[in-house]
Amino acid sequence: MATIRLNTKEVQVDDTVYVFDVVQVADKFEACVAAADAAHCEVDFPPVAKRSSAAVPSSQKE
Repeated sequence: MATIRLNTKEVQVDDTVYVFDVVQVADKFEACVAAADAAHCEVDFPPVAKRSSAAVPSSQKE
């Protein structure tokens, strides 16, 4: 499973970006997916939102 930290509150796992409201929860989620599957980590460290990595954030649209 490929994991990329996009910023302090966004973690990309494969084709899904998980968005958190607290940096520490994002940290724990990122550590969790290093050892378990994302579905399990999502239950323990729920994101406030998630989106496809193909989706362009509204802040980046022209």
